[in-house]
Amino acid sequence: MGAPSKRAKRIRQASEFDLARLEAKLFMPRDGRNTIDAWSLPDIFSAREEQMLGQFVRPARMVEQMRTDEALFTAYSNRLAPQSCIPVEIKAANGARGASIADEAEALYGADGVGITAATLKSIHGCLVNHGIAFANCTATPREDGSRVDIEMHYWPIEYVRWDPVFRCFKARCDPNTVQPGDIPESPYNEYGFIGGFWIPVIHGDGRWIIFSDYEIEPFRQNAAILPAALIWARHAFAARDWSQGSRAHGSAKVIGELPSGVPLQGPGGGLSAEAAAFIDLLKAIASADAPAGIRPAGSKTEFLTNNSTAWQVWSELMINAEKGAARIYLGTDGTLGTQGGAPGVNIEQLFGVAKTKVRGDLECISRGIDTGLIQPWTAINFGDSKLAPCRKYVLPNDEQEEVDRDYADRNAKFYLALKDAKSAGLTLTPEYIIELAKDYRVRAPQLAVAPTAAPVPGASPPSNT
Repeated sequence: MGAPSKRAKRIRQASEFDLARLEAKLFMPRDGRNTIDAWSLPDIFSAREEQMLGQFVRPARMVEQMRTDEALFTAYSNRLAPQSCIPVEIKAANGARGASIADEAEALYGADGVGITAATLKSIHGCLVNHGIAFANCTATPREDGSRVDIEMHYWPIEYVRWDPVFRCFKARCDPNTVQPGDIPESPYNEYGFIGGFWIPVIHGDGRWIIFSDYEIEPFRQNAAILPAALIWARHAFAARDWSQGSRAHGSAKVIGELPSGVPLQGPGGGLSAEAAAFIDLLKAIASADAPAGIRPAGSKTEFLTNNSTAWQVWSELMINAEKGAARIYLGTDGTLGTQGGAPGVNIEQLFGVAKTKVRGDLECISRGIDTGLIQPWTAINFGDSKLAPCRKYVLPNDEQEEVDRDYADRNAKFYLALKDAKSAGLTLTPEYIIELAKDYRVRAPQLAVAPTAAPVPGASPPSNT
């Protein structure tokens, strides 16, 4: 049998990329980014439907408003926090040339690289979490000596992208003054008059665009946090509004007065009588606490009316439920809120272990997008093809391996303690005994040191066998 074939890998060639097109930077249109300050339930449901259709203008505006809610802002910020603190590394391909290419990639795409900024990555991460997909635009800059072409990645706001269900591709709305002929491919796109228009197709890995997604088919419907979080936002925001209004009713006691019998309420002109007007002024002063004292007419009465409703409990439950829901959607757990309702405590490592699965998935998705959409085209343009393209990886902790290492260290310590106890008890530590004991603890048996033999004394007679 022949040697097994190598794993299939798409090799990018330098001839695939039009540098004249990639050097010209694309810009978004110069239109105003209007926002909606007041969102009703019909507005929220309408924006959710547009998200499901791949039309992102109103969903992007709604996400901005959702971040003004403290429950959603906290959960969203915690989801994105690892992006700023987890280190990255550039892994080289095999061979000396692969290592040399990785060294050059480190300056552009490493931890302190100039081709990818932390702000860009955080914007991409936030969009990926909320909408289930994110987009980046690349700009190529040839060096003055012509030795290399540096490619920078920048976040492309999702409100300038839409899903085209006819051609089954995403299209970006761009400033027509920056669109290059190569940005609009030939057939079939030009059949519908896209040449000279604002909308151009977004093709992942063409040197211009990068698409970050975890799903192949319509990712904006699959894993977008905005879909469930929009309802959480409505529940939390409207409950907070109603609670605030109820708080005003509870905290503002009403003063009711009663004049003595026979005192008229209405004066000759149809308005309040002088006595009634004076009594009203007294009641207002009592309610506002501006007057420390007052004179009540003989026979009159005053009474404070307070709101004894228990409706606040409903608002409280809605608020707590929404805060839990926000944490579960963004983090996969509501453990960050602490123990709720007298429930028993939970192991903090388990809590963060649940959240890590979501964060790990986000970072791996971003890594794949950068590798296939940025680093491989950069390698092909500068070195002829992408066979030796390095990989940009986040250095994530390996929880399973750490647990295995801790378990082995614990068993090894117990093994040596058992040896010490056996020696203290006067037992002879033969090699056979040590090997059997090591099997019991599932550790590696140590190699016993061999005692050196005594050197013969010069001139001495050999020992007699008789």
